[in-house]
Amino acid sequence: MQAKIDLLVQIELYQMQQFALFLDKLKTIREPATGQTLLDSTMVLHGSGMGNANSHINSDLPLILAGGGFRHGDHKEYPAEQRRRVPLCNLYVSMLQRFGLPTDRFSASTGTLTGLELV
Repeated sequence: MQAKIDLLVQIELYQMQQFALFLDKLKTIREPATGQTLLDSTMVLHGSGMGNANSHINSDLPLILAGGGFRHGDHKEYPAEQRRRVPLCNLYVSMLQRFGLPTDRFSASTGTLTGLELV
């Protein structure tokens, strides 16, 4: 069993290293018209649909949102009293609005995801 866990850790470490290289590459490409990096105008969402793979729970999902003009560098956690199962679709609504789409709903959303400030 430990050998399987060690292999999983090795695979996930490799995936995160590749994700970091991808983000670094986006940061090095400048857009001629604005001078911004490609990461500034690109939203990259990476994560899992499982909060706990052992019990197949799809709450408390581990997600990373990079770029797109959002302020980054924080770990967002929603307290239990507010959690009331904040739908992942709320993040999608925030992303769609950042794309410029005039929408306040996506699937089972209840609004936008709070705590995502723009730069």
